[in-house]
Amino acid sequence: MIEVFANGRKFSEWTDARVVRSLDHIAAAFSLTLVARNSEGDRVRLFPGDSVEVAVNGTKVISGFVDRLSTSFSAGSHSVSVSGSECSADIADCCIDNPLEWENKKMDEIIRIVCANFGLSFSNRMGVDVGGPFQKFSVEPGSKALDTIMKLCKERGILCCSDGMGKVYLLKPDSCPRGPALKQGENLMAASVDFSLVDRFSTYTVYGTGKAKKKVVATSSDSDVTRNRPLIVVDSNAVEKDKVQARADWECRVRRAKSMGFKATVHGWEHSSGLWVPGVICSFEAPELFVETPLDLLVSSVEYSWGTSGEMTNLALVPPEVFEPQPESKKVKAVKSAKSPKADPWKSIKKAVQGK
Repeated sequence: MIEVFANGRKFSEWTDARVVRSLDHIAAAFSLTLVARNSEGDRVRLFPGDSVEVAVNGTKVISGFVDRLSTSFSAGSHSVSVSGSECSADIADCCIDNPLEWENKKMDEIIRIVCANFGLSFSNRMGVDVGGPFQKFSVEPGSKALDTIMKLCKERGILCCSDGMGKVYLLKPDSCPRGPALKQGENLMAASVDFSLVDRFSTYTVYGTGKAKKKVVATSSDSDVTRNRPLIVVDSNAVEKDKVQARADWECRVRRAKSMGFKATVHGWEHSSGLWVPGVICSFEAPELFVETPLDLLVSSVEYSWGTSGEMTNLALVPPEVFEPQPESKKVKAVKSAKSPKADPWKSIKKAVQGK
């Protein structure tokens, strides 16, 4: 059951309900369609700005506010639609007003200060290495709070997430915990996949700026793209050969990962260990989608839904490399390329599709 608690009341008589958590968005969101009056004849009394809590099967998943209310009636019906978001939406929407500059502060210390300005808590509960302090870090007036946090995280190769209850934390894409396996014929009710070469290129050439007007150049190739499709990137911050090469390799690796997007639907909102949540690695196997050998995919988004089909969870899954941060061009420790070559799922799936 999806329940909404607000203004001292519980709302649970709806005709459609959706709750979404995603690694791509700092704030979870919900949308509900309810009858205008409940079974006891009371009217739904929710309004934008009201504080709410959303629970799924008794577990609170969102602490936030109503953003929008829409109501309508006709000869035979009267319904109310309510949507809202987690309280962490404020750091995505709003600007930092004070302070705008920090000295000798670590990344997590700055994020904690920014979050506190909006009444949000922060913890590095997964023990992510945030590196040493920034000698000086400043933002321009008018900068969004989340943009500032993302800038900090990008420089250290870290993701910033929220747990749905307004608690912000850090996540390393390559150290996510494992979740349940998703397998056709067992727990997968439906699944789909999109393959695309639109944003992939045969070669990635990166130009950096070296010493004494000397250009630093590096190239990386994608063997899956057989046509001549060159991409040239100018990185004015890169001054060293290894940094330029890292950027070229990153372009190739991340674009390859983004060329595959999976969606899966499972019955219910829970598995054996609890609710489905984003930020876990799941083994995915679906021969009908030509994924005959299990792939390790990262759950990037979870949608709990209720409607005519009952309780359903819709999952978005991507290769973990999708969230690999861009290598830092300045003179700091660069993001390493793959520790060891991984089997390329694109090649194996392509062979399966072609019947080879």
